[in-house]
Amino acid sequence: MISYKRKYVSALVLAQDYMTQWSADNVYADEALIVPVPSLAVFDPNKNIWCIQIKAWLYLPFEEKKIKNYLSSLTTILTGKTEENVENSIHQDDKNINTEKTLKALVFVVDYKNIIKQEELVDDDIYEDALHDFDKSKGKPCRLSLFFAGRPVKAAIKCLIHDVEHLMESSDERGFIEERLELSDEKIQKISKKIHPDSDDRQFDYEIRINESKTDSKSGNLKTLKCTIYTLAPNGVSIISDIDDTIKITKVLNIPALLKHTFFDDFKPVNGMNELYQKWYEQKCQFHYVSASPWQLFQAISHFLKKYNYPMGTVNLRKYETLLKFLKLPHTYKKDIITQIIRAYPFRKYICVGDSGELDPEMYAELYDTFPQCIAHIFIRDACQTSECLPKCQERYMKTFQDVPKQKWTVFKDPKTIETNIQKIIAT
Repeated sequence: MISYKRKYVSALVLAQDYMTQWSADNVYADEALIVPVPSLAVFDPNKNIWCIQIKAWLYLPFEEKKIKNYLSSLTTILTGKTEENVENSIHQDDKNINTEKTLKALVFVVDYKNIIKQEELVDDDIYEDALHDFDKSKGKPCRLSLFFAGRPVKAAIKCLIHDVEHLMESSDERGFIEERLELSDEKIQKISKKIHPDSDDRQFDYEIRINESKTDSKSGNLKTLKCTIYTLAPNGVSIISDIDDTIKITKVLNIPALLKHTFFDDFKPVNGMNELYQKWYEQKCQFHYVSASPWQLFQAISHFLKKYNYPMGTVNLRKYETLLKFLKLPHTYKKDIITQIIRAYPFRKYICVGDSGELDPEMYAELYDTFPQCIAHIFIRDACQTSECLPKCQERYMKTFQDVPKQKWTVFKDPKTIETNIQKIIAT
């Protein structure tokens, strides 16, 4: 059930080591980029203040022409070629190989070949298509390149909220910025606006500014980006939604397809999910997208949400720091984030949406056990593609949700079969 995650992460780690190893000059683009992330504010009734979390990622993008030079040989490793083939695929002038990394690559190759053979997922054409697609992506950032981003040595970062500047702390070693600010409720009411005319859920935009020069910290050239903070009412309805194979086709159980859909293909929506979410949004629901995907994919996910008209909301992804940290079970990370959201707004009703490809059913069942008064319903998209596994899937659902009232959970394949009336859902 979870082996694909380990292979997915191993592929990223190997790719990073591999590209660093074979690119002695490691040329980065000239301008630092910053990606602010929409987040959820939390109200402290004892102090009558809001805790605002500013989240952003600061990086220097790796030049795409460098990425392209290595993709052809990188994919031979990902498809499980032999040591000889891997060596032959690399330019002979660049054979400054590090023994430890070579062994690491070979261990991965053997392990990867075994899992491919076991699951009968060999599909070299997928990787050839991916390389071909790379050539056609003029003007479109390569998602793979974001995993090889560098960090500026110097960067003056400021957050501007309602014309008041806040100087931010430096980013961590991976370029992540997480800082908490406190604003009074009176201030929030003044600067925010209602999301729906007849709702008390509110939001406001802030600006984050960065000096564009990576060499001159006193340069007056400032790059300015806007982002949204959500300040919700104590009561209301929130949708907690997974992303991969819930609203976006990823095929996480098929490793070659997973890599292709994640790094090369345009993201494709699960048919009907955006229409369902829009109907819920029109009934004043707020959305929290929670995924175990790494933060490097935030820009692509944000673009996907806008392109396919999904309601905007908070987005929670996972830091990719080290292999050991990232290999923590994804449902554990997601459960921790969802727990934080529910505890921040304990009187709201939550509708949880996920899929059967990962451990969403088990995670949501555990959360219901902890928050039975908060979770109004659990919807699981059945991602099973074959009729042969239907009995096993049904057995899984019955066992997983044995302590959840039957009227509180639904397994579906077609979103059109789901109840769209929010009041009926939370009344069951």
